[in-house]
Amino acid sequence: MANISEKENFLMLLDGRIPEWLPNYNKAVSGGASAFTGRKAIEGTNKTVDVFGVEFHSTIDGPIPTNTIDGSFQLRDVTKWRDVMPKLNLNANDWQADAQNALSGIDRNTKLTSYMFGGMWEAMHYMMGIENALAALLEEPEATYDFLNAMADFWIDVMNRFCLYFQPDIVTTMEHIATHRGLLMSPETYRRIIKPVHSKVYHAIREIGAVPQMHVDGCVEAVMTDYADLGVRMIQPFQVFNDINKYKEMYHFVAVGGWDAFGPGNLPESTEEDTRTSVRLAMDTYGPGGRYAFWNSGATPRYPERLKWLDDEAEQYGKVFYHK
Repeated sequence: MANISEKENFLMLLDGRIPEWLPNYNKAVSGGASAFTGRKAIEGTNKTVDVFGVEFHSTIDGPIPTNTIDGSFQLRDVTKWRDVMPKLNLNANDWQADAQNALSGIDRNTKLTSYMFGGMWEAMHYMMGIENALAALLEEPEATYDFLNAMADFWIDVMNRFCLYFQPDIVTTMEHIATHRGLLMSPETYRRIIKPVHSKVYHAIREIGAVPQMHVDGCVEAVMTDYADLGVRMIQPFQVFNDINKYKEMYHFVAVGGWDAFGPGNLPESTEEDTRTSVRLAMDTYGPGGRYAFWNSGATPRYPERLKWLDDEAEQYGKVFYHK
């Protein structure tokens, strides 16, 4: 096996070559984001608040928007979106220091970096609640588009300032538009209202020379062609509700994920062997031919031993995968 770094091995994957070993995304890529526009802790609570005023309640499985509990929506009428856009003076931030702080502790010689881009649809349903956001798509499509477009402009501006110094290899947008059963909206609605905004965002990502990655859960097969049109190169966590191998081959996506977080390897009663078997199954199913990196999205600190088993099996089995 060649003596190369995790970064060099992952770059082989991105180049369409078979890497020396099957990468574990957790080991190969480190994320970073601006502290200036990130969520801030609310003193004396276990909550954080984002730049749009949405509060998040911390749980062992991750943060949950508080408005899903108490109904305190920041945006109730999408036509009033201008009233809730952040009043941040982006010129006031020291973007170089911000980026250097995000890079501290990351060895760029051995790992790739990913900048997490604020979502547009994501921000909308955080601010309105998922039911209200879906209703807005139908009842106020023009205002919804204007809101999403303005949100894209805001985050592109932030990205350009921060990434001038952060210099990411990958830029990741988080846009949860689906469940395991399919899209939350019709493909036509996605194409008419959301896709033009995504097109602007992905153009901006390519302009700074980064690899565009879409973070999206659920079954998104209905918009695979659209993702290819947008120039998406990586999809994470590409979940098992999709025909991953079909779209790897058809559009040359790099699939990050493929682990069944709802399967026998991640149940409350799952044993160590169940968990390790689930890693090997994911690698055996999606690893042949390359363009695949394992990622244990869906595993949380609720089961700390399981996180160790997942990473250990990904390391051991991944290292020999292409040399079996």
